[in-house]
Amino acid sequence: MIYGHGDDGYRYAIPFKANFSSNIWHDGTSEQLLSYLREQLPLIANYPTPNADVLTQQVADHHGLNSSQVVITNGATEAFYSITPLFSGKKAAIGIPTFSEYEDACLRSNMKIKHFDRSEVLNTSFQEDLVFLCNPNNPDGFCNTVLEIEKLIVEFPDTTFVVDEAYIEFTHKIKSCVELLEKFANLIIVKSLTKLFSIPGLRLGYILCSAEIGKKLQHAKIPWSVNTMAIEAGKYIFKNYKALYPDMATLLGYSSQLQQQIDTLDGFTVTSSNTNYFVVKLETTSAPLLKDYLAHTHQLLIRDASNFRGLSSHYIRIASQNPEKNELLIHALQQWSTLQ
Repeated sequence: MIYGHGDDGYRYAIPFKANFSSNIWHDGTSEQLLSYLREQLPLIANYPTPNADVLTQQVADHHGLNSSQVVITNGATEAFYSITPLFSGKKAAIGIPTFSEYEDACLRSNMKIKHFDRSEVLNTSFQEDLVFLCNPNNPDGFCNTVLEIEKLIVEFPDTTFVVDEAYIEFTHKIKSCVELLEKFANLIIVKSLTKLFSIPGLRLGYILCSAEIGKKLQHAKIPWSVNTMAIEAGKYIFKNYKALYPDMATLLGYSSQLQQQIDTLDGFTVTSSNTNYFVVKLETTSAPLLKDYLAHTHQLLIRDASNFRGLSSHYIRIASQNPEKNELLIHALQQWSTLQ
């Protein structure tokens, strides 16, 4: 899907006051990181390292893995399109509603797809070769613990589970499944740096997997898929990880408060989430109508969630901002309610 994702502000000639459509760190890119990248600009005169070797080792060290278990990608999306060709023509299962690129990547690799309810994954039987699980899930924040994921991996040893942890840092309810890589070869973990460190324009993610799968992915990977500035950003992030790590507890507090406020409004029902983003069901209107109203009347951008498979035109997704911006949204939704 080229179009249809969040953060589609480019469609509007509007100076938005707040962007609730993209579930990344709300406070912008670190000034220290920006300053470092400005200094690295002359490096664009040369080709990037074909395999981002230094960054690969940094990621491996960060997670306590071997470098052969790490593949750096041009955002998490490239990861999904790199994984599915290894299973070309086979069967895949995707928990919905969820990120659309899993399905698109599977279709490009001629895979037969089964959809299942993401919240019922523990009650689902798998005969498929590949299963995609976003954990915590996008758009609703639903999540499974490491023990629950391990149960699935053990119960279905002939199935490879792709666990997308792009938002794992945006919740305190669960932790990463990285520890399971030591025991299981039928697990692939996809991670993103763009959300946590607010650098989506750079496109930077990575795959963690067994050395065998890593070798296959590296063999199929195109050279220079990750640009120099993205590599430099990654190197700086992992060198200064603790200093750059955002104050997630505060943001999750903002999200919890915003969920409660919206849920009290007439015509809005919030699906409770332990992340910075959450789904809202609209009782009396459609997502496209509300989205256009908020954009043109209040200069606020939200995510129309109707194109998530399994959801309808009565669903939106909100990513919490700071209290001042959240208050703008509450005020705008209150005004909308009076118009209905």
